[in-house]
Amino acid sequence: MQSNAALEYDYSVAKLFTYTTILFGFLGMLIGTLIAAQLAFPELNYLLGEYGTFSRLRPLHTNIVIFGFTLSGVFATFYYSAQRVLKVSMSESKFIMFIGKLHFWLYFVGALVGVFTLLLGYTQSKEYAQLEWPIDIVIVLVWVLWGVAMFALIGIRREKALYISMWYYIACFLGVAMLYLFNNMAVPTYFTSGGVGSIMHSVSMYSGTNDALVQWW
Repeated sequence: MQSNAALEYDYSVAKLFTYTTILFGFLGMLIGTLIAAQLAFPELNYLLGEYGTFSRLRPLHTNIVIFGFTLSGVFATFYYSAQRVLKVSMSESKFIMFIGKLHFWLYFVGALVGVFTLLLGYTQSKEYAQLEWPIDIVIVLVWVLWGVAMFALIGIRREKALYISMWYYIACFLGVAMLYLFNNMAVPTYFTSGGVGSIMHSVSMYSGTNDALVQWW
């Protein structure tokens, strides 16, 4: 078994998700700035025809920021921090590396399709569940792949303790999965607070200090 000092962590998947975080962050803030300006200057609604109206761009903005920018950040931090916390490199398992890269590309293609369908006006007209059902299926597959990568890394870890940061990611994985499914099945849930809050919490609460406090043996 390799010593911890000899480990060379593979951040290739983490870097890919970092790039999408930057991309969707830029797009989300750009569209957000435009629709904010439209509230002050209504005439800006008519510069791009139907594709530039507030009603068309607002759901695009919220979905890009939540499911593009924020979620990419969650995945990027997971693929970076999980390796270090668990003391295992993704490059040690061809299966985990394959799942990680499949996770990214399926997510990226699905996200782009989601952006264009919302821009074209294809929507279920339900807050935070606007995407059409074929894209919902892709989202479910993306989420399952993340779970496979997560628990596969946990399964081959060298560090016996499962630190609190990993529990945040597990809670995010399970909690958002249930909320997303119920919200898309039209079962009343407070998705804005519960779902988005779980996504944000999984990143904001990660710290080395907390890791030292709560352990699972």
